[in-house]
Amino acid sequence: MNQRLWGMTTRSWADENAERFAVKDPAGKVHPEVYNSFTKSPCASMCMGTPFWRGKYAGLAEQAVNGLGVDGIYMDQACSSLACYDPAHGHPLGGGSYWMGGFRLLQADIRERTKAARQVVLAGEGCGEAWLPHLDLMLSLQVSMERYAQPGAWEPIPFFHAVYHGHGTFYGNYSSLTMPPYDDLWPAETAPKEPMKLLDQKFSAQFRLEQARAFVWGQQPTLANFRPSQFEERAGEIAFALRLARLRMQALPWLQQGTMLRPPATGLPDEAIDISRLSIYAGQQEPLKQYGKPCPPVLASAWRAPDASVAVVLVNVTDQARQLSLHLDRATCGISDTDRLSVLTADNSHSGCAFQADGDQLAADLAPEDACICLLGSRQLRK
Repeated sequence: MNQRLWGMTTRSWADENAERFAVKDPAGKVHPEVYNSFTKSPCASMCMGTPFWRGKYAGLAEQAVNGLGVDGIYMDQACSSLACYDPAHGHPLGGGSYWMGGFRLLQADIRERTKAARQVVLAGEGCGEAWLPHLDLMLSLQVSMERYAQPGAWEPIPFFHAVYHGHGTFYGNYSSLTMPPYDDLWPAETAPKEPMKLLDQKFSAQFRLEQARAFVWGQQPTLANFRPSQFEERAGEIAFALRLARLRMQALPWLQQGTMLRPPATGLPDEAIDISRLSIYAGQQEPLKQYGKPCPPVLASAWRAPDASVAVVLVNVTDQARQLSLHLDRATCGISDTDRLSVLTADNSHSGCAFQADGDQLAADLAPEDACICLLGSRQLRK
């Protein structure tokens, strides 16, 4: 449920005189926002500094949780704020702390209204420092930025994760094996001939790159536009995603509860892969665009668990076996001469990894489309 928009053509907009509580510019005007490319229906951003809007949204959330039995609410566009100049709202004109203060009251009200039913989970869009104390989950789609950003504009790095991983749970991915879906309520004349048609398998490396980024950055695994038929139609890609999900479950002390360390360099040169630039959203009347992009064949990260043990995470996103030797910084990783190596794999298979403590070198042999987690320390692993 979008946490700031109200449709300006709805009956409730008029009946509840909602415009009084919408965000206003310095001239006192509402700036409509249009998202539906078919209906062109305008939406107004409501002011988080008003008790009216907070009560309206909390009431909808209460109905969803207590009435429909949902476990959580995705608060669309939550990690954003606007400047409002309406003097009737009772907050400072323009910028100020009132938006975040209002959001704090809103989430507290939702949790209070629904606590008898369940401990509700609240998720927001994007990563925002100020929202960390108030949200349980944050949508982080930059792991799949190639699907929506212009080529060469920027390169995603896990900056927010490195700083704030211990204070929030991040999830989200545009990673998809199909063309976008199409809503039956949209015009039939613009509907695709084959809704959710499978993408060409030449883009499989991009899919693995997206899943691998989320994995090594400590995000919850996410898959867009999934259909059960993909277990057979795209068995390899789905197996790869499941492999990472199962491996993550074995490594929660590091990938969920741990602290991100400086990632070790793999020493492998980038290799070009086929990229599909296509949002998962439909209705844009745009065909699939493709280009080539140099990407690392093996992704790596390092994590320290609360007990100080260190995990080196490796994912081979290619369909070829890879050999690599990683230099681990002794001071950063807290390596001692007595540390021993344990290796986690998704299927408990034998892994070709070796660690030379005296030289701080970690050697690894990775099978095609494989992943492993190399543990340094005394933690006793659950089998």
